[in-house]
Amino acid sequence: MKKILAVIAASLMVVSFASCGQAKKTSSSGTTSKSSKPSSSYSGVTGGYTDAESTKITDEIKALVEKATKGLDGAQYTPVAYISSQVVAGTNHLILCKITPVTPDAVSKYALVTIYEDLDGNAEITEISETDTEAPSEQSEEFVGGYTEPETPEVTKEAANALKKASETLTGATHEAKALLGTQVVSGTNYMLLCKTTPSVPNGEPYYTIVTVYEDLKGNCEITDTSEFRTTEE
Repeated sequence: MKKILAVIAASLMVVSFASCGQAKKTSSSGTTSKSSKPSSSYSGVTGGYTDAESTKITDEIKALVEKATKGLDGAQYTPVAYISSQVVAGTNHLILCKITPVTPDAVSKYALVTIYEDLDGNAEITEISETDTEAPSEQSEEFVGGYTEPETPEVTKEAANALKKASETLTGATHEAKALLGTQVVSGTNYMLLCKTTPSVPNGEPYYTIVTVYEDLKGNCEITDTSEFRTTEE
């Protein structure tokens, strides 16, 4: 698995991020799931994914990512927010990461990374869901265009309120903010958020998006961009 991942990581130097193989995650019905969309059994029971109580990246999560990416020389994986977990024969961890190809002037991008940790503490990446949204590199303090990365990914009251206002007139889907990725002061404020998005249809299955909300100086808010994650299967 790690040899395959190393080849994939190397290809990221010239193309976007690709999948790392078959995930070990299963829904509560026992069927295999390969998508950035959470399982329809996203209920918090054993067998389904449970939202993290806190999205903060702890030393334990950093160590887990380091263990799962050991030997992958093509790109650097930096955990940004801990999203959810699933109890199987071990644990699946869903983590939002910045992935930076190891090349000059590399552009970091966000991806949802699934790491399987077995009962013996071994860890490996089983799936990557990529997006085109750029993230700050380790060498930069601000996003491209002046976005500033927060100290923690926990959603602020201001960002949550802006998303709520911007969503009042939406009819196609609802957005639940899970992590704050950055803010940008312009003539007003832009908020970049990782959201769990649910289509406004019967039994709509939630999935993850990166949503940008603009709040003007008068407090008016609107969603200006939505970026979805893509999973490339073998």
